[in-house]
Amino acid sequence: MVGISGSAASSAALRWAAAEGRLRGANVEAVYAWEWSGGLHAPYAPLAGRSSREDERGAAAEMARLVVDELGEDHVEPAVVEGSPARVLLHAAADADLLVLGADEAAAEPYPVINPIVAACLLRAHCPVVVVLPGMLHGRRSVGGMLAGTVS
Repeated sequence: MVGISGSAASSAALRWAAAEGRLRGANVEAVYAWEWSGGLHAPYAPLAGRSSREDERGAAAEMARLVVDELGEDHVEPAVVEGSPARVLLHAAADADLLVLGADEAAAEPYPVINPIVAACLLRAHCPVVVVLPGMLHGRRSVGGMLAGTVS
């Protein structure tokens, strides 16, 4: 299972997960978590600029499909789930063999930036977690490095 968001970090994670799935003969589920923004508008804000829950879900599904289609791997399927990203990913990974996530590199820091979603998954996932950096290629640890964590 891999978490996707459309970022460069999640694209690297998707490529890494697809290569790992191909190597192991496994299917890969690319999970895109989304939250409806409808509750974030002030009550006096104009209705014309608001999108419906269905419109936002459709946009999320389209983005997930485009990202997976661009990859061009037939063993990778998109899944779109409404909810907070950490909660969605942890729930989806409950029965997974592996959870793959992306992390961004910080130009001013020697270590990757571990955002709260990645941190929550590293701490709470019940399967191994691989964190991939942008530019990292499958099987080449020398390119950017890799962080991994598991829960015993």
